[in-house]
Amino acid sequence: MKIYSMLAQLKVHINGLPTTDGSQKTLGNVLSVVFTVVGALAMLFLLIGAIRYATSAGDPGQQKQARDTILYAIIGIIVSSSAFLIVQFVLGSIINP
Repeated sequence: MKIYSMLAQLKVHINGLPTTDGSQKTLGNVLSVVFTVVGALAMLFLLIGAIRYATSAGDPGQQKQARDTILYAIIGIIVSSSAFLIVQFVLGSIINP
């Protein structure tokens, strides 16, 4: 619900850049929740890929699909973690210059 109230407060000035009445800390909290959900989904897919690999019964096609699922889940975890750290760094620089 915070996302909707934050988006409802957006205003556009003459230079075209959107601004909001909310603080950067609120934006940081919202993005933290988003990145946490994305990371949790990536962990879920990692688990699904591991289970699919263990139950593939030696079928090369199923093993490849399971390996791809595991690979993409790991990439998702890395991207989500990196995005979280970058956003925290940028917001920390903005809030405490």
